[in-house]
Amino acid sequence: MSTVAFMMAATVIAKALGMLRGMLTASRYGTGMAAQAFTEASHIPLTLFDLAFGAAVLGCFIPVYNSLNSEDGHADEFARIFLNLVLLVTTLLAVAGMIAAEGIIALMAPGFDAATREIAVRLLRVMFPMIIFTGSAYTLVGVMQSKGRYMLPAAVSAVSNAGVIVYLLFFDSKLGEKGIYGLAAAYVFSWFIQFMTLAIPLRASGFRFFSVSRDIAPDVTSALKKAAKMAPPIMVGSWLAPVGVLSGLYFASFIDVSGAVTVFDYSYAVYVIIAGTLTYSICNYAFPFLSRLGNGDDEGWTRVVRGGLMSSAAVILPCTTAVYILAGEGVALLYLRGEFTAVDVSETVNTLRYMATGMPAFAFIEIVSRVFYSKKNTCIPMTAALSGICINITASALLVGAQELRVGAVGLGNALGQTAAAAVLAVFLLRRTRVINRELIITLIKLTVSSLLSGAAMITVYRLIGNDPYTAGVRGNIICALLVVICGAAVYFLSVILTRAAVTIKGGNTDT
Repeated sequence: MSTVAFMMAATVIAKALGMLRGMLTASRYGTGMAAQAFTEASHIPLTLFDLAFGAAVLGCFIPVYNSLNSEDGHADEFARIFLNLVLLVTTLLAVAGMIAAEGIIALMAPGFDAATREIAVRLLRVMFPMIIFTGSAYTLVGVMQSKGRYMLPAAVSAVSNAGVIVYLLFFDSKLGEKGIYGLAAAYVFSWFIQFMTLAIPLRASGFRFFSVSRDIAPDVTSALKKAAKMAPPIMVGSWLAPVGVLSGLYFASFIDVSGAVTVFDYSYAVYVIIAGTLTYSICNYAFPFLSRLGNGDDEGWTRVVRGGLMSSAAVILPCTTAVYILAGEGVALLYLRGEFTAVDVSETVNTLRYMATGMPAFAFIEIVSRVFYSKKNTCIPMTAALSGICINITASALLVGAQELRVGAVGLGNALGQTAAAAVLAVFLLRRTRVINRELIITLIKLTVSSLLSGAAMITVYRLIGNDPYTAGVRGNIICALLVVICGAAVYFLSVILTRAAVTIKGGNTDT
């Protein structure tokens, strides 16, 4: 558990730096034309990478790598060939994206005016090379996690976020109107930093990046074929999040709200920072274990899965309630300064609250998708993702015209898509495994009740304080948030103890 705690702490630091990066960007550019263009251009390369094979890099790499014998060097040989293929494909994709940038922006943001579209095209051409370093970094993360080296992969994002922060603090303002292009270059360089932060220690430990023998071992060839077979359904199975982003950006461009695209982006950034911090550490630690246990030890595999689900629920459920209640204070603390106005905060809060209803589903999807990948079952996550995508796009298209929802329409569409995908995964988990049993269901009910009691306590305290996040200032919002969270946490932990849910979680999580 100390490793998980360190990974979560490292993730928190990285996400905190990511928040600071977002705060500085919001303060400098607000939700104006440059911010809208940058939001679109910065998302497209990484989102297209995710659509093409982002999750497949880790989803098929880690199980296959762990199935090979690390002692005879065949696992590293597989990793080298895999990395070279990723470098080749991402380079070709980057070049194609730079050439077709104008058409891509016209397709992805049809609601942009001509001036915003022109800036977005230029920024996109600067930022497309990010995917080269992204693919390489993803692969090296898989290598290090499979070798039992979790610390550096967990901390690497903090390094790159720090690089962008340095740019925003010391260089952006000096470039004037051209600063937005410098910011785009800083993002590319930050991904290069991530890659080098992983590559240098691996090379020092003896890992070779480009040395591939002429005679590839039969089990390595077999592993490459297995990875190629697993990749397409894993690729489709990973589409829920990136398509959700593209769908949100697309429909937001039609909403008659100033800076709607950027409002959605900031809402989604806060959402992912919170949900990801609470989920990814558990997932990244457990997945290599699940991949090894999935080859034989069904009982151990089942215990790890149950422990992961219980641990995730114990954290995500009360935090979802807290996010909904304190969204105003949180967004005001993060963004209410400089060019980011109180109106922008209000729109972001509204969108975040609709989106936050999907946080439990987000955590469930991240864990259960890896559960099926560890068993080499890639079709079920794919089915769930496609179901969620259909619901997301349909709901967003239907809701985007609702004036009362405003930008919250795309936030709600995202949450409905996540919930639909989680429901599909839950059905298959019940039918195909022995994970869902009476003990797990009772524990989840206890945690839900505890979270509701905590939420009731937080709402009561919040109303007694009577805080207005738009006028309270930094000090007032911090005090309000602390008082509400402390009260809610006390009620939650007391309820968990009284219902003995904590004992069940600890017992179910002994293997993680």
